[in-house]
Amino acid sequence: MPDWIDHLLFVTLAVIFPLRAATFGFRRLLRASSAERPQVRRFLYVQAIALQWILSGAVALLWLGRGRAWTHLGLVPHPTWALAGVAAGFAVVATVILVQRRKAEHDDEALATVRNRLRNVEVMMPHTRAELGLFYRLAVTAGVCEELLYRGYLIWYFAHWTGVIPAAALASVLFGLGHSYQGLRGVLSTALVGAFLAAIYLLTGSLFASMAIHAFMDLYAGSLGYLAFTRSPEPPAATEADESMDAGAPAAGATSDPGAGRP
Repeated sequence: MPDWIDHLLFVTLAVIFPLRAATFGFRRLLRASSAERPQVRRFLYVQAIALQWILSGAVALLWLGRGRAWTHLGLVPHPTWALAGVAAGFAVVATVILVQRRKAEHDDEALATVRNRLRNVEVMMPHTRAELGLFYRLAVTAGVCEELLYRGYLIWYFAHWTGVIPAAALASVLFGLGHSYQGLRGVLSTALVGAFLAAIYLLTGSLFASMAIHAFMDLYAGSLGYLAFTRSPEPPAATEADESMDAGAPAAGATSDPGAGRP
């Protein structure tokens, strides 16, 4: 049965995290000047990584101190047919997604679509190679820690009063609220992703599959966002008409005035 430390962790995940995301991190980025924004963004990446590992470490210490079974958190692999099926399906879908990403690298229209979809959170996306490296670390951290906290821990916590399925639904709602800086649409879409990951967890009986899927999704989103916001559109291919016009055009800097450039 959860004790006072569990209730404190619950308040942190249900109240403090959403408020921090909506009021501190995102708004700080919006208020920052263009020159300050890269530094603020890197700071928030590092801070998020540290906070998630600290909370996950607190859960692990609590489990050790209370002598609780790790199976309650889904941290014991269950080699079942369900897990094998999820792994096979994930491998196929991941391959298709990576192939599509390679194609998108040279598709200005596809990148423009990505920019439009991510416009509300552009300030959170990596804009340099250094930021991308930090974002990758954050993505892996989120894959491990958010699954442990929002799927493993919160489902265990709520299930004491609601049962497993309602507990998974409540945990998914809180997962969405934890991303409140993305607006209502972002909260709803993130909650749906949380429900999907919770279903994977309950189907396989292990957090490891949902951890891998979560990390992959965040890695993909970060790399695609970086590509969309940093890559300049390729100039249109020259046509025969363009080439004929260029052939008769004056050289750069030339004018139609034969006296131009003279003192």
